[in-house]
Amino acid sequence: MSQSKSMLKAIIYDMDGLLVDSMIHWLDFDRENFGKYGVELTPEIVRQLTGGSGKENAKWIRENLIPSYTEEDYLSIRNEWMINVYTELTKLMPGVEKLIKYGKKKGLKQAIASGAPMSVIKIVVERFDFEDHIDEFISADHVEHVGKPNPAIFLHTAEKLGVKPEECLVFEDAENGVVAAKRAGMKCIAVPDPRWSFGDFSQADLIVDSLEDKRILDFIGQ
Repeated sequence: MSQSKSMLKAIIYDMDGLLVDSMIHWLDFDRENFGKYGVELTPEIVRQLTGGSGKENAKWIRENLIPSYTEEDYLSIRNEWMINVYTELTKLMPGVEKLIKYGKKKGLKQAIASGAPMSVIKIVVERFDFEDHIDEFISADHVEHVGKPNPAIFLHTAEKLGVKPEECLVFEDAENGVVAAKRAGMKCIAVPDPRWSFGDFSQADLIVDSLEDKRILDFIGQ
């Protein structure tokens, strides 16, 4: 499928698992954290939590897995872990730099829209020098901590970029993100990773194995 230049005005990127290889470390965190309560981390749990905000995930864990779990427990332990993940462990996913530079060269507006806290997004932006190529950095913090599959974060991002939802192309690695993008009325390219991307990606306009897939540039329009 081809996307004409006249229709496409903006690219919106998810962050965790799409731009940076952080999800594998979050799986380690959840596996260790849940194990303390005798809960095994399953693909269905990963599918549920991916894309959600910290507050939403803490609530879901308490209601569905660990009744004694508090939001404070989850967020305090999570915050300690995340600093090391984003400052030391995380690396860029293959093809990220080339794609972001391509979007900039094409004159497209670009944004990161992530369920991660803004403090984490800032760490990633500064560490990998995204400032010159990305126009907006949007967190669940900006939409009252409402995560995906709710389309709020993508709709807010389009508004900040000054474009219509139908003029946006979203890159996502999680089912919840794909659903959110389509609910927002946007095009979506799914880049599922077999290590953590459990779910149904059939709503995506294009499914690729990595950001290096040449079909992406064809979709954007060269």
